Parts: sequence; structure tokens; C-alpha cells
Amino acid sequence: MEETRTLARFVAETLFQALPPAVVETVRLCILDDFASGFAGAPHPWMDAVASLHESASGPCSRFGRAGTASASAAALFNGVAVGGFETDHPYSPGSCHPGGAVFPAVLAAGEAAHIDGRAFFAAVALGYEALCRIGAAATRAVEEERGFHGPAVNAAFGGAFGAGRALGLDADMLTHAAGIAGSHGGGLPEFTDEGALTKRLHVGRGSQLGLESALLAQRGVTGPSTVLEGRYGFLNVYSPAPRPDLVVAGLGEEWLLTGVSFKAYPCHMSFHPVIAAIDRFRQGSGVDPAAIEAVTIRGTHRMTSDRFAIQQPATLLGAQISLPWATALALSLDPAAAASWSDRSLHDERVNALARRVQVVREQTSTPGIAAEVVLTVAGERITLEASDWKGAPSDPYSFDDMAAKLRRYASGVVPDEQAERLIAGVANIEAITDVAVLGTLIRGAA
Repeated sequence: MEETRTLARFVAETLFQALPPAVVETVRLCILDDFASGFAGAPHPWMDAVASLHESASGPCSRFGRAGTASASAAALFNGVAVGGFETDHPYSPGSCHPGGAVFPAVLAAGEAAHIDGRAFFAAVALGYEALCRIGAAATRAVEEERGFHGPAVNAAFGGAFGAGRALGLDADMLTHAAGIAGSHGGGLPEFTDEGALTKRLHVGRGSQLGLESALLAQRGVTGPSTVLEGRYGFLNVYSPAPRPDLVVAGLGEEWLLTGVSFKAYPCHMSFHPVIAAIDRFRQGSGVDPAAIEAVTIRGTHRMTSDRFAIQQPATLLGAQISLPWATALALSLDPAAAASWSDRSLHDERVNALARRVQVVREQTSTPGIAAEVVLTVAGERITLEASDWKGAPSDPYSFDDMAAKLRRYASGVVPDEQAERLIAGVANIEAITDVAVLGTLIRGAA
């Protein structure tokens, strides 16, 4: 018992210098990827709707691609939707959570408002990530796969609360209250899948905002249950049919779950990445005209993929980003790593849609051990089999700092000047030397 209190003590008391080198390396990549993903999400029309909610909420906090500043709460929401809303951010899949969209925006907003230094910012991100990964792992994927919630939405507020609370300097008792408050704010339904509704784009960002506000309320004396995770009516027992509360604290400080995040190469659901990478390699090397492809069969996919993500003709861009047939057709036709490929123009491109109608997703196992999926293309009566196993960002092909910097440049282009993006990359590389993290915040702002 006392998993909530134990985790809160760990987040409050672990020093920056105690972070292992592997954790520092991973978190630096995560922060750079968070900035990249924020730029990827910022230019889209739904962000105008999010920004308009808080037009009068003035404050010192920066938002991706926007000239003005906003309150910490408004910035956490906007940046959370930007980071987590365009399918480019990294998940921790065993815990069904997206720590970038949940933790990073809350920490950035709290850090800008409080003018914390780079080390404090880095530690808050790292410890918020670890807390969220552990909570997600303890809840298990049964939250989503059996109970039916959208996992990254229901746990996001915890990540925001722990990360922002650490950035604000809350002690263990206050962090326990912050988590207790956040536990009443988790929620998110995956009903968006069939229609491609925009609610998914909001889920993790709203959790980041609510997590930040939970930390701010705890700082002001509001209390929450100290057993919010493990209690009989706590998060783990209410949301999960198969909770593992021991995983909240097992190996705490020795085993860091955050090092198991997976980075994305394409703006689509993570489960598609092995398939998209295999197809992308084929497209670049084969010279085959997509119109000549008569059929595509994908076998070996996860049950959730074939159940939820096999719609051939999505009605919206969000629906396209969570449609394996459509994403497959796009990757056979265009560069899937380019944000511009994932657009309403592509959504209405009849060449892509006609090919998507020829893509079949089946659940049967692959014939090759260790291969995530097999893609069988039929071209002029000939069957071509592609083995899908890894992608840039997978453990077998990890990102380097330079690789991630290239991703940031790709997504920042057109949102902020190139020189601004370079200064941001240099700032993350040397984040320990930054005396006020608001310097980084100014580099995500757009022109007036």
C-alpha cells in the first residue's frame, strides 16, 4: 500500500544529478521530440478553436506558432493539443500513455511562469514521465483493450500533475494531493474512431491542462485522496479490470520505464509504423506506379488494429491517421514522413482513396517469427511480400540527437524561422546551462 505517497516522494525528492545517463539521453530526445511534435500540430485549423477558448486569459506562457502569450492553463491546453494531437508524439505503449502531450506542456507552462532553470525543467519532465509510465503500466492495457477507455486520455492528468508539481517545487505531501486531485479528472472515450472525430486530438492536451491545474490547486491548499491510485475506489481499481498496483513502485529509482518510449517517424498511429516503414522503403526503391497495385493484404496485425483501425475510407484527416488501409495507400503514393502528405488534399485524392479500397487487413499470424506484420502486394499478377518489423524510432533503429533534430527542423519549417529552430535545438542540447527555461519558451512562438 501507500503507492501514491511513495511515488510522490520519489518525484519530489529525486535530484537531477541522480538521473542515470541512459535516462538523461532518453529524456533529451523526448524533449526535442516534444518540441518537434508541437510544431507539427500547431498550424492546423482546430488549433484556432482551442486558442479561442482563452483569448482573454493573459499570462507569461508561450504557445507553439502563436505570437502572444497566455495563462499557464491556456498554454498547457494549447501546447498539449499541439504536441499530442497530430499523431507525431511518442507513446509508452506498455502503459497506454503519451507522456509528451501530458507532461511536457504542463511542465513548460509551470516552468515559464516560475522562471525555473534548465536542470529543474529537465528533472520535472523526467520525473513526470516516469510517474505517468508507471501509473499506465500498473493500470495495464486492459483499461483500453478490455474496459474500453482511451488509455492515454484517462491517465494524462497524472503526468501533468506530477510533472508540473515538481516544476513548482511542491513537496511530497502536496504532490500527493495534486495526484489525488488529478485522479478525479481522467476520462476519454475511443468512440472517435469510426467517425474520425476531433475529440482524440484534445484528449491528452486536456489531461495536461487538468494536471497542471491539479498541481496549482494543491499548491493553494486543496486536498486530494492520498490513496488515489491504489484505493478500493482509486484509479487503478476503478479504471482497470486487471490492475497491478505493485508496478507503481517496483524497482523505483533503479528501473526507469521511460526509457521504453517509442518514437514516431510518421504522423499516424504507432501500431502502423512497421508497415508504413516497410512500404516506404519499397516505394523509394521499386519505382512501381501505385495505380498498378491491384491488391494489398496486411496480416499479423494486433486485434485492436483490425477491429478499430481498418476503415478503408475515412471521412476526416484524423480518421485517415488512424486508418491502416488509408495510411498504407498514402505511403505507397507519397512521402509518409512529410507532414504535408497528411492533409485534407491527400484525404480527397482519389488515387490514394482508390488504392485504400484495395487494402485488406487480416488478423492471421505472420509466417516469419519476429516479424510484426507481412504486407503482400499484388502487381500485374505478381505477389510481392514485404516483412514489417522496425522503423526509425524503434528500439532496433533508435533516433540519435541529430536524427531528432532533423525531425524538429522538418516540422518547424513554416511555423517559425529556421534560425529560431536552430537556437531551440542548441538550447535542448545544452539545457543544463539554461538559467531560465522561459528562453526556450520564446523560441516556440510564431510571428505576429
